[in-house]
Amino acid sequence: MPKIKILPPDVANKIAAGEVVERPASIVKELVENSVDADSTNIQVEIRAGGKRLIRVSDNGSGMSREDALIALERHATSKVSCIEDLQEIQTFGFRGEALPSIASISQFELLTRTVDALQGTKITVEGGVVRSVQESGCSPGTHIAINNLFYNVPARLKFLKSETTELNHITNQVTWAALAQPKIQFSLTHNSRSLIDVRACDSHIERIRLLYGKEFAENLIEFDKELPDLHLHCFIGKPDFTKANRNYQLFFLNRRPIRSKILGAALSEAMRSMVPKDRYPVAFLLLTMESQEVDVNVHPAKIEVRFRNERAIYSEVVRLLHSGIYKQKYIPKIDTQPKQSASTSLVDRIVQRMPSPGLGNHTRGKMPEESQSSQPLPSTTEAVEHPPPTDLESGSSASDALPKNIQPPQQPIPEEVNLELLDFEDVQLKTCLFNTYIVAEATGRVFFIDQHVAAERVLYERFVEQLKADNLPVQGLLLPVTIEATSQQLTILKAHEELLKTLGFDVERFGGNTILVRSIPAPLPTKLVAGTVTDLLDGFSEEVNPNLDLLEVQDKALITLACKSAVKAGDSLTMKEMVNLIKDLSQTKLPFNCPHARPIIVEMSQSELESRFKRR
Repeated sequence: MPKIKILPPDVANKIAAGEVVERPASIVKELVENSVDADSTNIQVEIRAGGKRLIRVSDNGSGMSREDALIALERHATSKVSCIEDLQEIQTFGFRGEALPSIASISQFELLTRTVDALQGTKITVEGGVVRSVQESGCSPGTHIAINNLFYNVPARLKFLKSETTELNHITNQVTWAALAQPKIQFSLTHNSRSLIDVRACDSHIERIRLLYGKEFAENLIEFDKELPDLHLHCFIGKPDFTKANRNYQLFFLNRRPIRSKILGAALSEAMRSMVPKDRYPVAFLLLTMESQEVDVNVHPAKIEVRFRNERAIYSEVVRLLHSGIYKQKYIPKIDTQPKQSASTSLVDRIVQRMPSPGLGNHTRGKMPEESQSSQPLPSTTEAVEHPPPTDLESGSSASDALPKNIQPPQQPIPEEVNLELLDFEDVQLKTCLFNTYIVAEATGRVFFIDQHVAAERVLYERFVEQLKADNLPVQGLLLPVTIEATSQQLTILKAHEELLKTLGFDVERFGGNTILVRSIPAPLPTKLVAGTVTDLLDGFSEEVNPNLDLLEVQDKALITLACKSAVKAGDSLTMKEMVNLIKDLSQTKLPFNCPHARPIIVEMSQSELESRFKRR
């Protein structure tokens, strides 16, 4: 008696269903993708009890004949793959031929379909994987699939489903992602006869974003396109003061397919590192288009994960394209003191109002959000757009030639030779400096507030980067070495990173016991800040040189610390000439809108906003 045997078809289908059908949202994803492949222009999703009682997906696509409809319920039946080579040219969303038979094996399944040229359609009912009836039926062109009583014959799987709200949350995500990826298709979603999503066909992605997330959300996005011979990147990136507390608003699409990708997540984090504060996350919609031969979409049963042929190249190119697009944008936050509307205007807000929120979780860095690994919580535009107020990093010495504090400096236009194209200023005039911290500049119909410390920090950081690349970082020797009492841990770190400190301009040596001597320092660093800077650098290094850690990353963190310590401080009094020179230097940097710590450098307030506060409008 052989111990190995072939599984019965019904058992095999139920096992396959375990891979394809994780929850009701998995069914919605598969059926919506089939509708998109059928060239539908209108896709309707109807849900009851979070998908546990009913999932109905209807479209106006090409439909199927009676013969095709019957074959489609067989395992691995597909019209999209004929040979192994076809997998390298996949342009459709469904192709594995597992979805329909797997779904039909764990539900009470009904398929109603008709082609455009047929007089009558075909109705097929399946229960637990067994075809119960096949008959002619009248219906509109397209395909209409109803799944009743999901997991009715697999009660163990049914017990693992979450609450109705949670399951609906995941379904809403799937429809939202599909609607974002396919703006030219009309989508609707109803739950228990209540409309949750109803978006018309759009000509652009930004219009679809506006319909789904609201006008204010869309206006806080910066859109740009970047093209390479083998890669096209279409981006919608949130402005620097429009960030979120988690990654729920970071969505990636590849050839119109929603995906998870560590590579894209890491590239986004790297590109936005200097613009987004710590513990905040940028809003980003990244839509990539590339040749199908360069990516494998067949590495996951649900096709949510992909594998790039050359991951390192994709990472580098995406970072470079994001940098190129971001650096050309005006990243200046605006002061808006108008009270916000209490009524929600976005479609997603209306959804949130109609059901309790299950709570938002944190997600692994660089991954597309999912409950654990597969589904993102419902986006909510009711989340406050918070920007923690920056704190002064350190107070320091005052600048020379300080102006009397009670005298406002005279109005002084920026000299013509000052290059301010990056800031897009026209007829800018310096007015004053508030609290010895904020430089005030006036332009036509608006006023700019420039934080002198973070502006100087950005200027020095980029200068240090260029000087380090050219191996030309200026160093000054000290007449009297600075003595520092270090901890035993700092001494260990000093031994491991002595060469890096020399590269940064510090000549540091052991003197005896726990004492170290600093004999030379980078030229811009004030002598009084040497001890604090060196100890901060040592505390920021790891105890051992990690060969897996990019040396450039360590150097970059050190340069940020050095720039912060060397920059003019909040509270330092600047002359008008010093303010002009600072703005001139800032305008020549690559990223004049954020300091290396991602704090904003410039904030804008419109004349109309100011007048409204004085009731002039």
